[in-house]
Amino acid sequence: MSFDRDDPSDAEVCKWFLQDPPVPERTFELALVLGGTVSAGAYTAGAVDFLIEALDRWTEQRAADPSVPQHNVVLRVITGTSGGGVIAAIAARALNYEFPHVQRSTPIADGLTGNPFYDVWIKQLTLGGFLNTSDLDDKLVSLLNGAPINEAANSIVQFTGPPKRRAWLAAPLRIILTLTNLRGVPYKVTFTDGLGETYVDHADHLRFAAVYPGQNIAEFRPDELTLGFDGAALPQALRWEEFGEFAKATAAFPVGFPPRALQRPTEHYRYRVVAAEPPDPAAPSRPRYNILRPDWDALEEDGDVPATYQFLCVDGGATDNEPIELARTALCGLVARNPRAGVEAKRAVILIDPFAGQADLGPKGLSSLVTILGGVSNALIEQTRYDSRDLVLAADEDVFSRFMITPQNGGVSGANAIASSGLGAFIGFACADFTRYDYLLGRKNCRDFLRKFFVLPAENPVFGGAWTPAQKAQFAPDAKPGNLPIIPLVGTTADEQELDAWPSGKLDPEIYSAAIKDRFRKIVEVGTNVSPLLSVVGRLGAASFQYEVAKDVIKLFRLALPKELDRGD
Repeated sequence: MSFDRDDPSDAEVCKWFLQDPPVPERTFELALVLGGTVSAGAYTAGAVDFLIEALDRWTEQRAADPSVPQHNVVLRVITGTSGGGVIAAIAARALNYEFPHVQRSTPIADGLTGNPFYDVWIKQLTLGGFLNTSDLDDKLVSLLNGAPINEAANSIVQFTGPPKRRAWLAAPLRIILTLTNLRGVPYKVTFTDGLGETYVDHADHLRFAAVYPGQNIAEFRPDELTLGFDGAALPQALRWEEFGEFAKATAAFPVGFPPRALQRPTEHYRYRVVAAEPPDPAAPSRPRYNILRPDWDALEEDGDVPATYQFLCVDGGATDNEPIELARTALCGLVARNPRAGVEAKRAVILIDPFAGQADLGPKGLSSLVTILGGVSNALIEQTRYDSRDLVLAADEDVFSRFMITPQNGGVSGANAIASSGLGAFIGFACADFTRYDYLLGRKNCRDFLRKFFVLPAENPVFGGAWTPAQKAQFAPDAKPGNLPIIPLVGTTADEQELDAWPSGKLDPEIYSAAIKDRFRKIVEVGTNVSPLLSVVGRLGAASFQYEVAKDVIKLFRLALPKELDRGD
């Protein structure tokens, strides 16, 4: 089938980016941004688990008890990258089903709990699996084995349980995953003198529309893939097993985990629009956006552009580690703005970030190659985390359209408050006690956020002026008097969330020494098979270096072990 190079009109493209749909009365709309996490994804998973529980309990009691606040909250979009993308993928599937919520008092069996957020991050993504050498029989594609990620993705897309209808989900719920596209997408910009410039964009993303039973959707975006249940007939439908491949891809940490080969309709790349500078007051008709046009000639294969675009990709966090703008514009469109004032706010973006706080500085002078490589990696990660504007808005108490949930542990905050932040946030994979602690802290911090900070002034129309004095007394936030909670906590969700004891002494890195040596030996053996000379050199080197490598890694583990916290208990 020949690919039609005739691009849609500007109006057809822009209608999907300029929509600012009205928010129903007494309704507040949400977008979640789940940033890059590595093993600290356990914190984000715990926060999302509690948010789902809080919305479920409130919705159920609101229907049965008129004394419970009667306004509505709707989750419209989840954007995710890296570990946050995995959690977004879990949510897309799990929100169709009932599942237990894990807290400290929950009895934990040796097997899986039935909570997909907890099981993936505490039970399945483990260092023991990453060090397994079963992937090194004939080729070397990554330092660590990607099998645990494959198994976790399979469990996500196969997850099932008793059906659960959630009225607080938008129809459809939109999921946006970021990817770093190693092939890249060529675009061509034509100048007024007829000349043009081509550039290749590697910061990619995919849009999905999750449709839950009972929802009716009149129209889907032409650049999104749809996810359904029970064999529902949908346009551009994607099988859940195929969706799992995209979940693996967004978390394919460069070099550490295997890259992923994906494919999507080439047609999607017709629908990319970027904001322009505000128009000149003297020329108000100038558009505030620019439509990107792919360079179809550069994508030709055998004289034609394939209808399916194939590409290799790695972790979305390498190019966009906090996809805030994708979430914001999914709510209000490209050129509009979500109202910020407390009495006008009707939508909000919530960023869940385990690493907010003071970041470490890189090297200030010439250093060793290892230190320089670490500095380059850290620079790329930090540079893709935020636009400074995003932090300023989230920190501004007068802005009610941008919020952040980040680790708080008594007097300690940010990465220092969680157990899994060490060793570039990989250390949590080595010890389930670390990730479990962070999961419970995520639940606790989400509960405290909803109770204290996720509020609006009582005059906001979302509340409809219908709260009774008894309701205001019962649900009054712990901070910010004169405000009311957007998501009231009812039943057990109003209770304090308890933590495990701080997990000091829970990990002896030596238990991984043999596995590290074995994997390094196997990597050298496979990697040096490219030539006889390298093979001889490599095998001689492996015998002497594998011990030193294991020793150095264990030393790094010890330096990265979580320190005792002064939590102000």
